Amino acid sequence: MTSAIQALQDLQQRFGQAVEAPPTPVDHCIYWAGTALGVAGIPLLVGEGELDEIIEMPEVTPIPSTRQWVMGLATHRGGLIPVISGDVLLRREPYSGRVRDYCMVIRRPGMHFAITLSDVRRSTKFPIDERDMERDVDPAVHGYTLGGFVLDDDFCAVLDLDKLINEGELANAAVASEQHSEETGDV
Repeated sequence: MTSAIQALQDLQQRFGQAVEAPPTPVDHCIYWAGTALGVAGIPLLVGEGELDEIIEMPEVTPIPSTRQWVMGLATHRGGLIPVISGDVLLRREPYSGRVRDYCMVIRRPGMHFAITLSDVRRSTKFPIDERDMERDVDPAVHGYTLGGFVLDDDFCAVLDLDKLINEGELANAAVASEQHSEETGDV
């Protein structure tokens, strides 16, 4: 019996020497992740999985009788998508300056389109506790954002694409008949 107890003590001593220190507790910080970009010169963040992709600005074919912010149609992955000027949509005026080289492609049920980008930064993540819900954002995107984060000394608002689609003008790109008459001079 003493040999069994002695064997257990030896085994306990051997395991005591081989065991490493217990792991240190991990910080269970929750992060917001997404892409930092700019639309109409406004620094924005788009959540991970919210946009389909960022592409080079495609060749666009104009569409008659559409709103000013609709630049036209472009081919994309074997289909056609409308390309929207982020500057005209948000700022209500065309951009004059460096050509917009990129656009983000958005795909939602019943909606598939691209919006021109003024800036493409990078993918990024922030601790969710750093999200500032009180700071004022650019009036052009005020109704379409959900707080934001500070990135490289800029406050980047988190763009809520669902709000932009559902509450903005994107659902109807056709020019109203009265507006069309005023633009063309027809009566």
